[in-house]
Amino acid sequence: MAKERILVALQGTPADDACLAAACALAQRYDADIRGLFVDPDPADYMVWTGPGAAGAAVVTTAMDAVKEESDKFAAEAERRFHAAIAKGMSDGALSTFRRIVDRPSDAAQQARLVRLLVAPAEAVAGKGPLADFVTSCLTEEGAPLYTPRRSTTVPTKIAVAWDGSKEAAHAVFAAEPLLNAAEEVRILTSTRNLDYHEREAAAPRRLANWLAGRGITATTLEVDEKGASVGDCLIKAAEGCDLLVAGAYGHSKIAQFIFGGVTRTLMTADQGPNLLVAH
Repeated sequence: MAKERILVALQGTPADDACLAAACALAQRYDADIRGLFVDPDPADYMVWTGPGAAGAAVVTTAMDAVKEESDKFAAEAERRFHAAIAKGMSDGALSTFRRIVDRPSDAAQQARLVRLLVAPAEAVAGKGPLADFVTSCLTEEGAPLYTPRRSTTVPTKIAVAWDGSKEAAHAVFAAEPLLNAAEEVRILTSTRNLDYHEREAAAPRRLANWLAGRGITATTLEVDEKGASVGDCLIKAAEGCDLLVAGAYGHSKIAQFIFGGVTRTLMTADQGPNLLVAH
């Protein structure tokens, strides 16, 4: 029986395939089983007031039936893709389950509790598509580490870590530990932009380097601070050649403007760059 769980957010489109392939690869590194989840939109959320009487009720009923019929098609396709990916990428006997639920995104996000990673398509991570609200709720409200396979579905071997000393960055590093332990290369990316003396001490890259060294991981450090460019863009550029960028998300501490100043959105909406693992 696997020790961990990886949750995959599915939408019944070809984008599911990359997420499922990545989850199968990650499951071996994390000793995890895979849970596929299709979140049905609540038809009531799409209804508008159409007036009293039988005519209004008929309009609402017809619209809700149409929403359900369309959702049934995508849910069936999501389940088909899930089982096909599991048959191809997981060993016999591995526990893998598919579930379809009808709920509001913030309530459905409770499904992310006790999972080691949530794997979601880049579109949803960028705040677009039917899974956007669900993915955001899982990350910010439930604290689930979020992984999106932008470039590759294999286990990353060259990893960059955006380090600012915040608890969000620390959470992301902890989430990535099984990957860091087996990595061929680890880069610590740091920026001192807009940091005072105390903040620089807390964000010192040696703190992370020492933590990694205690696990037998040797890391190089690179300061990213290109004049005229945002920190987010500098991070993406500095991570060139890496398979994965690990970063904190939506930090609220003044310990650095590294994340708070819009870096999270830059990383999550970027069209280019390595796979992304973020945590709140």
